[in-house]
Amino acid sequence: MGLLSRATTLDTAKALPGLAFSDFINKHSLKICALLEKENPNYNVTNSIGFDAHSILCASSTADFWNGICPAQGQIYNFSGSDKNQLLQLFSFDLKDNLQEFSVYKNSQDKILLYAGKLTSEAASDFEKVCNDQHKNNIERFNSLIKDGSVVLLYKIEFLDAVKAFFETECKNTVLSFEAFLSASANEIYNRFACRYNISDTTIKNNSYSIKTVIFTDKAYSVELITKHLTTNLKEVFNDFAGQINISYSGIADSCESIKSFLQAE
Repeated sequence: MGLLSRATTLDTAKALPGLAFSDFINKHSLKICALLEKENPNYNVTNSIGFDAHSILCASSTADFWNGICPAQGQIYNFSGSDKNQLLQLFSFDLKDNLQEFSVYKNSQDKILLYAGKLTSEAASDFEKVCNDQHKNNIERFNSLIKDGSVVLLYKIEFLDAVKAFFETECKNTVLSFEAFLSASANEIYNRFACRYNISDTTIKNNSYSIKTVIFTDKAYSVELITKHLTTNLKEVFNDFAGQINISYSGIADSCESIKSFLQAE
């Protein structure tokens, strides 16, 4: 729909000594990937972009499985053709049919990157820097957009009910706890707003089950239309359970200070 096209021209991710996963995604323009971390005896998705809720569950696998896929640290393993079949089991039916190749990389901290594509050596090097820090928002960068007459819409998005309903209905014989699933789902939703629907400086995690985001648009788009657009996009993650996500419109900001106040308020 192009609602955010004006804002996306501002987005430049920076490599830092400690690199937030959303900054890593933006810097290398990654579309579908996941960070998996070892939680004995399995590796589970803790952060991702382009993963639906079923794939977050499916990707949990034993350490023995991953030791067979990527036995050595610091080496990129590529899979295509029939070789990729062993990795397709980690994805939902909605995703797996469109995936043609994979790269897997285990860094020096035994964190695993699963990427639907061919990973570059530059991205692998930056994955060594990925940490649990959140992106640090620079609100002042929006001065030019506000002066240019953009309308800045404020939204709060709460997804606890949707995550609970999905987990209780769809999670059969899963090794993933609800708390781990909620955390991974929250990261996927945040990353979609910070890296795909919007840009990183517009969005924060409000708590473990909600985010706040600001959307730059013009008066041609109604609040109802944007709300419907966001719900439709989030169905890619939760299917029909996305209807239980609460998207609250919180008004219009007219300055960087009002954006900051909205994002920082409890």
